[in-house]
Amino acid sequence: MKYPRLLEIKNLNMGFPGRGNSYTSVLKDLNISVRRGELLGIIGNSGSGKSMTALTVAGLLPREATITGGEIIFDGQDLLKMKPRDRRRLLGKEIGIVFQEPQTALDPLMRVGKNLDEILTSHGETDSYTRRNKILAMLKRVNFTNPEEIYDRFPHQLSGGQRQRILIAGAALLSPKLLICDEVTSALDTVTTVEVLDLLKSLCFELKITIIFISHDLSAVENFCDRVMVMKDGQIIDSDNTYDILHTPKNAFTALLLENAKLDPRTLDLVTADCDYSKSPVMTGRELSIGYDGKTIIPSLDMDIFPCEILGLIGSSGCGKTTLTKAVCGLLRYDGKISIKGRRPGTVFQDPVSCLNPSHTVLWHMKEALSASGKKKDMELIGRILEEVGLSSEHLGRYPNEMSGGQRQRVAIGMCLIADPELIVADEPFSSLDATSAAEILKLLAKINREHGTAILLISHNLHIIRALCKRVIVMDNGRIVEEGMTKDILALPKSDAAQRLINAERKLHS
Repeated sequence: MKYPRLLEIKNLNMGFPGRGNSYTSVLKDLNISVRRGELLGIIGNSGSGKSMTALTVAGLLPREATITGGEIIFDGQDLLKMKPRDRRRLLGKEIGIVFQEPQTALDPLMRVGKNLDEILTSHGETDSYTRRNKILAMLKRVNFTNPEEIYDRFPHQLSGGQRQRILIAGAALLSPKLLICDEVTSALDTVTTVEVLDLLKSLCFELKITIIFISHDLSAVENFCDRVMVMKDGQIIDSDNTYDILHTPKNAFTALLLENAKLDPRTLDLVTADCDYSKSPVMTGRELSIGYDGKTIIPSLDMDIFPCEILGLIGSSGCGKTTLTKAVCGLLRYDGKISIKGRRPGTVFQDPVSCLNPSHTVLWHMKEALSASGKKKDMELIGRILEEVGLSSEHLGRYPNEMSGGQRQRVAIGMCLIADPELIVADEPFSSLDATSAAEILKLLAKINREHGTAILLISHNLHIIRALCKRVIVMDNGRIVEEGMTKDILALPKSDAAQRLINAERKLHS
């Protein structure tokens, strides 16, 4: 018998025990109904409970999480009443999940093929030849033109967009009935976002997969979802077809959420430092050649970053942006020459969760940054830096999981400022944040540039942000700089195919 609804969450309550006898409620009498074959979007601010809902359905909650009531009915079975072993069998085979940050979801010590092979092995496929053929066929299905080469690579040798397609391939290998996509496009450039959305939609139709699409990117939601639910404080407060939710909202909070999501960086009145291009660069790279395992990613590249400049770096997934920035930060070997004035560059990564130690407090992280910069313990300096990045002394005792994404990103920026660098490398620092938090971090970086005169190399797939913050931009494609110059000129009249593709994808996504 086929049940009319694939998934029904009824009056679900979940939370975490706090210090002492306290309890933090995360999901409160949550009710969600998902039809078979639909593409359901769930939107809401950071901390609203979207990702916790995904983890609860998938059975991947942290050990300390407590479900205090409710039901999760999947295909006629209450998941909460199933034996743990039986429920584990469902994960992957019946319920798939694709996470926001594929770098942390893939085992970095195993090649792509081995990562995917474990999925089939754990679900009873014993023939290695069959497993390999299934994996190669799926890699080709998710648009890899060189599946055998990808099969033998390690995750760190792939771009963010390529890793995301690996996760989608892994989730689709067993043709699950339900696929939960948690912020799968937030870290991707516009070209790759369009490709991933088209890929997911085609998999949905071909394999008859139902998809729950969690995102703060409303353009992606509008282009992908049939129906949308709005989440606030662990509850669904609004639900309707996609057009009505995003264009004629009847709920006041939904209207406010949409207004905040439409924040255009160009309206934030960002004031940045004046850059004098006649001065000596704060960073110079000459004849840079960068690669790994005998494979050259960047054959030869020259670049300069000037004092007080915010330089934009854009390009499609796999073009070499992150490889270049890793070399600049001293995280990859290279041939050629890199000269940087002052201390080593500060770094702000895309995902602050992966660069903060979950076992330690904010105070520990700030002390570590002080020690790494050769400075002695200075609580007054730590307090001053925290205040500058918009935090207070009460955050010193908090752990990363006790803060929002925006607060964690502020901690990462504070760790940079401790060393007082002349250059900060910011690699997609907004992509994991909702629009309101991203606007706050955007204003903070502009303030640091203006008040400290710190140069910033800003990698972003959001062309609105590049237009608002960067006077000059570099466009990369296939490991080379294919265009560089003043931002207003390049984004208005691009000469390179790479820049034109980004602009066309932006138009398609926001049309």
